[in-house]
Amino acid sequence: MIVDKTAYRANDIRGIADTQLSDDFCTLAGLAYVELLRKHRGKEPQELRVVMGKDVRNSSPRLKTVFTDALMSKGVHVIDIAPAEKVSSTPLMYFATWLFNADGGVEVTGSHLDKEWNGFKPCVGTESATEDQIREMYQTAKQLEVGFKPHVSSVKGKLEVVDVLKDYHAMIVANVVLRERWEKLASNALSEKSSLRAALAIAEQEVEKLPAVKSKPLTSLRIVYDAGNGTTGVIAPPIFRDLGAEVFELYSEPDGNFPNHLPDPTIPRFLEDLHAEVARKNAHIGLASDCDGDRAGAISPTGKMIIGEQILALLCKHILKEHHHAKIVYDTKCSDAIREIIMENEGVPIEWKTGFSFIKSKMEELNAVAGGEMSGHVYFAKNNRADDAVFAFSELLLLTAKESETKSDVKVVDVLLADFLKRYVNTPEIRIPVVSDEEKGRVCDAVEDYYRELATTNPELYKRRIDESGNDIDGVKIEFVKENGWALVRHSNTSPVIILRMEARHEEGLRKIEEHVLSKFAEFKTVDLNADDYVRAIMQRVPNPKSLTPET
Repeated sequence: MIVDKTAYRANDIRGIADTQLSDDFCTLAGLAYVELLRKHRGKEPQELRVVMGKDVRNSSPRLKTVFTDALMSKGVHVIDIAPAEKVSSTPLMYFATWLFNADGGVEVTGSHLDKEWNGFKPCVGTESATEDQIREMYQTAKQLEVGFKPHVSSVKGKLEVVDVLKDYHAMIVANVVLRERWEKLASNALSEKSSLRAALAIAEQEVEKLPAVKSKPLTSLRIVYDAGNGTTGVIAPPIFRDLGAEVFELYSEPDGNFPNHLPDPTIPRFLEDLHAEVARKNAHIGLASDCDGDRAGAISPTGKMIIGEQILALLCKHILKEHHHAKIVYDTKCSDAIREIIMENEGVPIEWKTGFSFIKSKMEELNAVAGGEMSGHVYFAKNNRADDAVFAFSELLLLTAKESETKSDVKVVDVLLADFLKRYVNTPEIRIPVVSDEEKGRVCDAVEDYYRELATTNPELYKRRIDESGNDIDGVKIEFVKENGWALVRHSNTSPVIILRMEARHEEGLRKIEEHVLSKFAEFKTVDLNADDYVRAIMQRVPNPKSLTPET
C-alpha cells in the first residue's frame, strides 16, 4: 500500500516522513492535487500556476522536490518561493498565491508536530483546501495507485524561482502604518478591482512619504521573538525592527532538528526560554510562533502565557472600534470570555469548528472581519483570511504601542489581559493519546454519545451546546448547569489524540467537571491518562473513577 488513508486529514496531509510519506506517496499526492485543481479551477494542467514552499524540516526538501516533479510532469507551471536552502512560512505561501493570483499553492510542513512528521498544506486558488477537497485528493490518489509505476514524463512544466519576502514585508508595514487606507487597497485587491502588486506599490510610496513618527509606530516597544528554529525567524524580526521596535531574538536560525525546543507556542515548557528573556530584557512582550508560522503565542511581562484565544480577545476591542457590529468567528475550544467581550463591544460572536479550513470557510460565508482559535491561529479578512502569526503579532504590537502611550508601565499587556482572565477558570487544551486513529474514533464516539445521552435524559443538569440547526458544532460540548461551566470532547483532526477542554466560573465547578469527564475516559484501556501532567493531577483526585456516577 502506497497511499495511507490516515495521512489525509481534515485540513491537510500529514504523516511520519520516513515511513508514511514515501516518494511514491508524494508523487501520487501531487498527481491527485493536479486533478483537484483541474476540476475546481476549470483548467487543463498546462494552464495551472501553483506556488510551492517548504518549512525547515530535514525531510522537506525531498517532499517538495518529489511533489513539484509530479506537478511539472503534468505541465503545471510551478512558482518556487523556497528554493535550495531557503524556507517559507505557510502564510508566506498563502501571500504568494494572492500576489501571483495563482491557481493553487502548497506548503510542505509538519506544522507544530515533532520533527519526524511532515506533510502538505494545499490551497485551491488562494483558499485553503476544504475537508471535502482533501477527501477528493485521497480518493483520486487511491485510484491512481492502482497499477502505478514511477516513470519519466515527456511533459515538463515551467519552474519559476521567486522571492516574495520583500513584498510580504511591505504588506505588513502597510497594514500597520496606513490602517484604513491599506484595508481599502487590500479590499480592492481581494475583489480583483486591482492587483495586490499594484496595491503594494501605492502603499510603499505613501509610507515612504511619512515622517518617522508615523512610519515607525512601534518605536516605544521592546520585544523578544522566539522562532524556535522554525520559519519565522528570518521573516518577523526585520519587519518589527523596520516598524521601530527593539527586537531581541531567540533561535531565529532555521534548523529542522529543533535543537532548543519544538516550535509550538501552545506548550508551556517550550516558552520557558522566552519567559526568561522577557524578564531579562524588561520587554513589553515575548512572541513565539510554530514551525510554519501560522500559530501565534506570547508571554506577558509577568510571565503569563498568552494563547490564541487571548490574543484574539485582546484584539477584539481594537477590531470592533474599526469595524462596528462586525462578525468575529472563533473555534469551539475558546473560552466563553471571547463571546462576552465581542458582545460587550457590539460585535457578533460566531462559534464554529476547530481547524483553519473550517474557520476560513465560515468567515467567507458570513463576511466576518476576523477569526481565531485557541490553538493560536488568528485570521483577518483584510489578509485574505490567512492564519498568519506575524500578521497577528503586528496587530498586537500596534495595540500594545498605542496603550503604552497612556500607560507608562511596561506591563501594559498584563493590564489588558486582566479583563479576560478574571471571567473564567479553565483547563489548557488537553490531548489524550490513543493507541491508533481507529481507536481514537471508537473511544471518542463512545464518550460523546454518553454525554449526548446525559443531556437528553437530564436536561436540568446537562445541556448540549449546538448550532442554529440543532447540530453539535464540533465533537460534543456539554454545559454543566450546576457547575456553571462546560466540557468539550472532540477528536483531533491531525493526530491520534482526543482533545478535551473544560471551563467554569469558579475553581470548584471546574474541579467537578474535570473529575466527571476524566473518570469516563478511565473506563477505556486504549487511552493514556499518564502522558499529561495536568491529567495525572486530576486522576489523583479520583482514586476510584467508577464511583463518579452522573446525577439522575
